[in-house]
Amino acid sequence: MEFAGADVFPQGFSAVADRLRDFKGVNMLCDIGNGTMNVMYINNGKPVPSKCFTEKYGTHQCMLAVRESLMQKFGTAVDDSVIENVLRFGTADIGEKYLAVIRSTATEYVSGIMRRLREHEYNPELMRLYVMGGGSCLVRNFGEYDKDRVTINDDICATAKGYEALAAHSLRKAGDPA
Repeated sequence: MEFAGADVFPQGFSAVADRLRDFKGVNMLCDIGNGTMNVMYINNGKPVPSKCFTEKYGTHQCMLAVRESLMQKFGTAVDDSVIENVLRFGTADIGEKYLAVIRSTATEYVSGIMRRLREHEYNPELMRLYVMGGGSCLVRNFGEYDKDRVTINDDICATAKGYEALAAHSLRKAGDPA
C-alpha cells in the first residue's frame, strides 16, 4: 500500500469548511460528540490552530449522569431509548416525575458545556458560537443562549458531507475530474 497524501483537519472543521467566508469576526465552533466535545476558534474565516481544544464531555457523560440521577431518585433503571428520546427531542411518553429528572439533569449537563466553553474564553457578547454534532440537540433543548448569536447545526452527517466536499475540492485542484 502506498499513501499518496493525507489531509488532517481539526474535529468539526470539515462541516464548516465550505462556509468559512460566513465566519466574520471571532467565532467558536463546538462539536459535541458521544465521547468528547471539540472546540475550535475561527477568526475572520480562518481556523486558529493554537485555539483547538478537546474536552472529555460528550453526550455519553450526559447519559451516564441521567441514569445515575434516575437511580438515586427512584431506584430504577430507565431504558436508554427513553432517555435518548428526551435528550434528542426534549420529551418522551413517560411519567412527569421521570421526565422532570431527565430534563433537570440534561439542563445541568448543558450548563457544564457552557462553563467549559467560558473556560476557553467564550463570551457571547464578543463572538458567535456554532454548535454541531450529536450533542447539539442538548444545547437546543436544554440550554440558555441567544438564538441570534448561536447557530445550532443538528445535521449529524455534516462532518461527513464536509469531508466529501473537501476531498472533491482537493481532487479538482489536483486535476482529477472526480
